Amino acid sequence: MVKHLTVEEVAGDLKVSKRTILREIKRGNLHPEKVGRRYLVSKKELQRYLHKEEASLETSISSYFKERKAKMVNLLQKLVSLPSVGYEIGQEQDSAEYLINVLEGYGIRARIIKEKNTVAVHGSFGYADKGILLNCPLDTTPVGDVNKWKYPPFGGTIKAGKMYGRGTADSKAGMVSMIFAVLALKEFVNEEDIRVELVFDGGEQDGTYRGMKAVLKHGLYVNAGIIGYANDDFELPIGARGYHRYKLTTKGQSSHTGSRNRTGINAIEKMTDLIALIKKKGLANKKEKYFEFGNRITFSMIEGGRAINIVPDECFAKLDVRTTPAYSKTDVDDLIQSAINELKRNDKEFDVEVKYLVGSEGYVLDKNEDIVRVTRHATKQVHRVDPPLVATGPAHIGNLLIQNKVPVIISGPIGGNVHSYDEYIEIDSLPKASEVYFMVVKDYFSG
Repeated sequence: MVKHLTVEEVAGDLKVSKRTILREIKRGNLHPEKVGRRYLVSKKELQRYLHKEEASLETSISSYFKERKAKMVNLLQKLVSLPSVGYEIGQEQDSAEYLINVLEGYGIRARIIKEKNTVAVHGSFGYADKGILLNCPLDTTPVGDVNKWKYPPFGGTIKAGKMYGRGTADSKAGMVSMIFAVLALKEFVNEEDIRVELVFDGGEQDGTYRGMKAVLKHGLYVNAGIIGYANDDFELPIGARGYHRYKLTTKGQSSHTGSRNRTGINAIEKMTDLIALIKKKGLANKKEKYFEFGNRITFSMIEGGRAINIVPDECFAKLDVRTTPAYSKTDVDDLIQSAINELKRNDKEFDVEVKYLVGSEGYVLDKNEDIVRVTRHATKQVHRVDPPLVATGPAHIGNLLIQNKVPVIISGPIGGNVHSYDEYIEIDSLPKASEVYFMVVKDYFSG
């Protein structure tokens, strides 16, 4: 077994120049043995040096982000003040234009990708062959009833260490932490050794993922990714349920509700029969690790009828089905068709149209996947906790990207009240999240 390495061998192992190693020896940071005119470095000494360098870098990085916390807060307040609910009302574009100016101002290569009904911001740093994605949705959910907010939804109000506002947790705080992580990578890591792709995409909240689809269409060469959703604990989501959305329309025949001899065919009643049977049949829940919460079938909208004294001749309902990885769209299609077939056998007047709206399959990553391993390690180092691996109930961009063989996990700042009133982020978690992202990228490429 070789116990000593030459300067050339050390340089090769560390992927640096021979001159760099000689400089470290001259500075007294690395202590070799001198044999004749040659330096030989013991394995034990090399490990000591590496641990010392790692500890020094961690201290420097932690200080770097702490010193920039005020700048991070200012950027987050500005982003919160810019509503970005949707493309149709121009808000996604306004936020995209602002973010492009921010990225270019920091010297990060960036572009806006605009398509017919969506927009996305795509920034890039580094030149390695493989890339890692840092992603947050550009759009947010609507504010709802403003009177139910204790703090103005676009005010970025700071109280007791928290910032309140729509989009703080989902996911403008994640955006800020990711941007500053890239700035630290620019300062501390050789750009030739890594590659980070920043994507802030519109059309995420409605499940169409239009922005990310546009980015993929224009080219996104990454091997793994992180979504910057905030949460109120240190769980590490490595999978998500799928979702499948349908519009069901039952047909009937209208008539006067008071008619003595023409009863009509009530489309609403036909719809209630269909809803009841689909719910009764359901999807059996197979035992799956990380998915103890199982599948869920939700009829979330129903509409029909034109007047109180007219038998309705049409009724539509929207169906949202959440599926674990053991189930696919085919299983949901079969469930719906089974209910329709049964109703048609027992009711010759039953008539329904089924339209599939949008959806994506569920997924779960192997716990040994590189992105899982390095993110778990980074979380342990920064937060001093071992994050439990979980799956999410809602779907997200990861459901789309896994179809492109890009494994995606979730890691972000600490926050809460997502999609609700008084959404917030814990301010001290902004630099911590940046530190995690920095370590993930560094370790991912050094491994």
